[in-house]
Amino acid sequence: MLRLFVAALLLSTGLAARAEAPQGQVILHLLDYVAVEYPGVVREGKVLDEGEYAEQVEFSGNVAELIARLPAHPGQPALAAQAASLASDVRVKAEGARVAAAAGALGQALIRAYGFTVAPRAAPDLARGRALYLESCSACHGSQGRGDGPAGVGLEPKPVNFNDPARQDRRSVLALFNTTTLGIPGTSMAAFGALPEADRWALAFFTAGLLFDDTHREAGQSAWRAGQGRDLFPSLAELTAATPESVRARGGEPAVAMLAWLRAHPEGLSPGGSTPLDTALAALDESLTAYRTGDARRAHERAVAAYLEGVELAEARLDAADRDLRPRIEADMLAFRAAIQRAAPLAEVEARHGALATLLRDARDRLQGVTASPGAQFASAFIIIAREGLEAVLVLAAMAAFLRRTGRKEGVKWLHGGWIGALALGGVTWWLASRLIAVSGAQREVTEGVVALLAAAVLLYVGFWLHSKSYGQRWSAFIKSQVSGALGRGTLWGLALVSFMAVYREVFETVLFYQALLQQGGGSVVLAGFATGCAVLVAAALLIVRFSARLPLGAFFAASSALLALMAVVFAGQGVAALQEAGRLPATPVSGPTVALLGIHPTLQGLGLQGALLLFIAVLFYLNTRDSNRPAAA
Repeated sequence: MLRLFVAALLLSTGLAARAEAPQGQVILHLLDYVAVEYPGVVREGKVLDEGEYAEQVEFSGNVAELIARLPAHPGQPALAAQAASLASDVRVKAEGARVAAAAGALGQALIRAYGFTVAPRAAPDLARGRALYLESCSACHGSQGRGDGPAGVGLEPKPVNFNDPARQDRRSVLALFNTTTLGIPGTSMAAFGALPEADRWALAFFTAGLLFDDTHREAGQSAWRAGQGRDLFPSLAELTAATPESVRARGGEPAVAMLAWLRAHPEGLSPGGSTPLDTALAALDESLTAYRTGDARRAHERAVAAYLEGVELAEARLDAADRDLRPRIEADMLAFRAAIQRAAPLAEVEARHGALATLLRDARDRLQGVTASPGAQFASAFIIIAREGLEAVLVLAAMAAFLRRTGRKEGVKWLHGGWIGALALGGVTWWLASRLIAVSGAQREVTEGVVALLAAAVLLYVGFWLHSKSYGQRWSAFIKSQVSGALGRGTLWGLALVSFMAVYREVFETVLFYQALLQQGGGSVVLAGFATGCAVLVAAALLIVRFSARLPLGAFFAASSALLALMAVVFAGQGVAALQEAGRLPATPVSGPTVALLGIHPTLQGLGLQGALLLFIAVLFYLNTRDSNRPAAA
């Protein structure tokens, strides 16, 4: 019945050309099937179903083969010996309980040795799991999970009855998650690997809970809230790996009742006090685990997430605690990601992981020891808006001054329309991300990186255009061509585009930082810091516009063009850095300081692009200066 299953699993583990599922997940999935199915195939040394038994022999043999192909590990020989013993027990028709126990023990040993990911990163949403079950599973398995759905009639094998204790007592949430992810080729059970990981965990938890009724859950809730069972279920990882059979052996029926309640309420184990740096540490561990199992792509993804979903959210507090701490963490994380990308030896990756994890734990402990005083909260709120808004203000103020100096006040409303539209779209983007769709840190950085590079291109064009007007004859020609008419519509749209891009690239990240800051309390103080920062930015813009009125027109245009060209270089550096942080561009670290305000990040790619842009700007400005005496049309 399931012969195609083995072939599909082998194709997904690196024995074929391309991996479609994590190798550890496949091995655990095979072991779960042996543990659950074998006791119903062999009883008292007699085979009850020859076809099923042949598959059990094949499954157990493939477990041994796959373990042998895992990356080298000190515990691998012992694991291989366990796998060989399991395969031997199946071949000699050992008792079902013995084989099931051996398969379970081997799975736990693999998890301990290789650190396979066996739990969600946060407590799953059971309401979401129920909705997914009713939408995708109930047609075959029935609304109550009894295997009696209308679409299941006539299927062979029959849909699983999730209320059957004889079978489900040996099933864990992890086993159901693996089945949901990989499916069972050769049967009607499809793979749902395209679902987001959080949805698959939610579906697995809901399905696992169908075995129990309200009586079980109520008894478990009372026992758990009385402080019982904490040693049985210290974390989500232990909860997902637990089966009713295994917890009954350790704590009797009260333990099973607690399992029933926790499957329905996994938030009871959620680390409510977790910090962004805890998130970073967890993702970093997942990255190392994936690298150990040969999944470099997954390792890089989790390394990126460690920064974007963890460290980046703690930047303001890290800066307040120690200005040198954040750059050190960022440099070490960049080096860790670079080691993964160049397929460094495992020993090197483990060493970098160890040093980085120690640094993150030290930083977390320092932040826990620091009370967020009102002064620190005010300063953080002020610095965030001042730092993120300064670049946009410089661009907007220079463009506004240009419009006023040339008497083109009709263009001011287009300029204002651009930045107001950016603020509005930024607000909508944040609302959608937090309410309707899941926007990961990587997606956010990709958006910021692409917008920054586009803004750099637009600013470079505008800066060169202004520079071409900074010489007498070209300026006169420009004035004559524009004196009786408004700015062209294309120019107006260009102004709006510059304004929009200069602001939008900052908005989403700024909102994210403030969201993290507000979670620490002190909303009124944070608001005061934000308002003060905004006032400083407005004052800076007014000063730029006012003092620019005293400059000769040629000097003003030259200064404005230089400023916009410089901002193009800054945006280019920031765009490359954002795409590197999102894992979309390679990053080759080089020695040197990070100067975020100037877009300087010590990587070969970012500095190379900025250097090339500076050379390009210098050549263009030189050629423009050389030809300054030639009349030029606007």
